[in-house]
Amino acid sequence: MNRRQMLAASAATAFLPTALRAQTSPRLLLTGATILGTGPADVLIEGDRIQQIGSAIAPNGAEVIDLSGTLLMPGMVDTHWHMWNTIARGMGQTDLGGFASSMAPLANIWTPEAAALSVRLALAEAWSSGITTVHNWAHNIRNPEFAAAEWEAMREGGIRGIFAYGYPQDLPPEDRMDFAALRAFRDRFADMPTLRMGLCTRGPDRSADGIWQEEWRIAREMGLPITSHVASDRKGGAAGNIARMAEGGFLGPDVQIVHATHATDDDFRRMADHGSPVSISPWTEMEVGYGIPPVARMAKAGLAIGLSVDNMVLGGNADMFGVMKVASDLAAGQTERQGAVADAAVLHWATAGGAETLGLTDTGRIAPGTLADLVAVRLDAVNTRPASTPEFMVTHAAHPGNVDTVIAGGIVRKNGGKLIGVDHEALLDEAASMIAHLMRQAGIR
Repeated sequence: MNRRQMLAASAATAFLPTALRAQTSPRLLLTGATILGTGPADVLIEGDRIQQIGSAIAPNGAEVIDLSGTLLMPGMVDTHWHMWNTIARGMGQTDLGGFASSMAPLANIWTPEAAALSVRLALAEAWSSGITTVHNWAHNIRNPEFAAAEWEAMREGGIRGIFAYGYPQDLPPEDRMDFAALRAFRDRFADMPTLRMGLCTRGPDRSADGIWQEEWRIAREMGLPITSHVASDRKGGAAGNIARMAEGGFLGPDVQIVHATHATDDDFRRMADHGSPVSISPWTEMEVGYGIPPVARMAKAGLAIGLSVDNMVLGGNADMFGVMKVASDLAAGQTERQGAVADAAVLHWATAGGAETLGLTDTGRIAPGTLADLVAVRLDAVNTRPASTPEFMVTHAAHPGNVDTVIAGGIVRKNGGKLIGVDHEALLDEAASMIAHLMRQAGIR
């Protein structure tokens, strides 16, 4: 990174207006809720951790939040989200053609400001819909300014999770990522308690063998978790790259495979044997034409599974409730057996299980000592009551509009159905103006 780039990176926050200012309190007492898997109970939060769960806990100066009429569940975890292009919602089909044809010219003229704004908009939707941890798949890092912009937007927004540093969308398959810039970025923006770095790569499906293998080696030398789209489409599946990765030592708990829509049962066995998790995004995998996500076969193979909204260009919204429902029902349809994957298992993929696929073990559960990442879902909405079980209600009946309160790391992000500290109109106006400007530049109507 040269001096000009370093100065630009350090000044990245200059164009990051604060859209998310949350309510904070050193101590919170949540009362009146029914806790998923526990029943009615109070929850005492101190700092960013759950300190106590029980009945009639004395406030002793804590701020009390009455959650009567809600089900309290763990915050949801998105395991693969291209946050940088959120303002391009719906641009997966334009007068230029489908997803690749439409997004390529936009990606090439994208700016750090647009990337930061997209992350901010994505975070507002994450809080609104009950997602408290994300894996930001930043696969259009055109120079260090882009990485700084996205990192700072995540840091300022207060989201937990992983920033997966990526590559320019138009990087040729035979060219390696700029690891000098990555190392300089890592030195400047060290991991935080709430936010750490990873690496998203093109992998064997989208880059030359010598390139992706070297990128893998360098990432492991740096201690970065790796993520890659593999066997997404029919061509990628036919290449047999997961088998080659297994043979070459390129699978492992530090390697997340995304989509794997056309992986074989043997591929899934290899991934399970080596501990490589998979992230699936059923809505976008179908929307873009990859095929029908093989959820039932993945579950049968014993894979560690995480769920994903993927991107707003195709997915349209960050509805993890909808992702859980379609994942569950795909498994039933594929096996022709109702309940092929239990509701509790799908809920696990969206919470603690998803967190574990990212190497995070202190979130996704409601227990003393864990992070205070919590979502209160209304039980008195016309679509949530009555319901046979809480697990069915969460995975099949609820939607983001039922999310009453969101607490992430002890910070109230949403309460009473309203986001805390978000200038809603200003954020949307800024997003609309930015994407209109970029569309004109790209010649998209």
